[in-house]
Amino acid sequence: MQKVRWRHKLPLHPSDAQVITCQQDHLRRHSPHLFHEDGRPRSTCMVLFPTPRRSRANALGERPYDSSTIGYWLQTWLDQFAVTDEQGKPFDPARVLPYAFRHTYAQLRADAGVPLDILQVLMAHQDPSTTQVYYRPSHPRRVEAVRAIAAKYQFDLTGGRIRARIPDDDMADRIRAGVGSVPVPAGRCHEMNNVRADGHGCPVYNRCFSCTFYTTDFTHLPELRQLRAGKAEQLAALESAYGGVLTAGPLSAASLELLRQEVQQIDERVGKCEADISSLTPEKRTTVESWLHTRDWFLTVIPVAAVLAGQQRLDQPTVDPIVTESTTG
Repeated sequence: MQKVRWRHKLPLHPSDAQVITCQQDHLRRHSPHLFHEDGRPRSTCMVLFPTPRRSRANALGERPYDSSTIGYWLQTWLDQFAVTDEQGKPFDPARVLPYAFRHTYAQLRADAGVPLDILQVLMAHQDPSTTQVYYRPSHPRRVEAVRAIAAKYQFDLTGGRIRARIPDDDMADRIRAGVGSVPVPAGRCHEMNNVRADGHGCPVYNRCFSCTFYTTDFTHLPELRQLRAGKAEQLAALESAYGGVLTAGPLSAASLELLRQEVQQIDERVGKCEADISSLTPEKRTTVESWLHTRDWFLTVIPVAAVLAGQQRLDQPTVDPIVTESTTG
């Protein structure tokens, strides 16, 4: 089975993009013959790491280094340093090889809480069981500690607390609490019909932020911030369009108002989550903030809606056709 398909695209964190830009600038300085005077590559097929070997086939930097070269570079680097693990103990350098970076890619995202279905898409695997081979739960106690803290701070649409399930609860009661909800962007849904349909039977078409069956806590703070940024950007674009040469129809005006209210509701939830984190003891706050920072790093480049592929996206409210000034006037 082919695990990685050609032309597979991956999201980039700003720091990754900066590294790529630095490499491009390096090539412009040291291989100016590969670029036009305005800095554009002479060939649209130029690679990021072209081999310096001159040949007719590589006149414009279209041939990359041989794959074995990366292994040679890595081994040369390993020979100069003593490799240690997270605890400072010696690490077997034989386990450091180019393909291991693919496992590291999966492991870091799994530790950050990226769901398996999204990780499967990022890894370009056809079977989720293949993805699971690439990582192992290396920080289960850390994740469980954060979830145990957050369980006491869940709240609903009104801001009211949801009773936390604790180890002393009846086992059947705890199981019912676990299976009585489905994950939704930045929270969980407890609506009975939607739970029975495994998240595909929402009676209000995924309008989570105005639904009384929606709950969340500060473990979803990165997703809440990302959703807020997306909705605010869309609202600004629509207001700019309708405030110019276009006039909003009745449904468009209602949709704009709904979007404004959703942004306001998300702001309230973000504020409550931040207040809950501030109320923690210093030790618990450090644990939670460290975990959230790791999660936020990856969620900023992995759209929350990616897990909802094929379903209606929450950041795309339905609007009626645009009514122009010429039509209304």
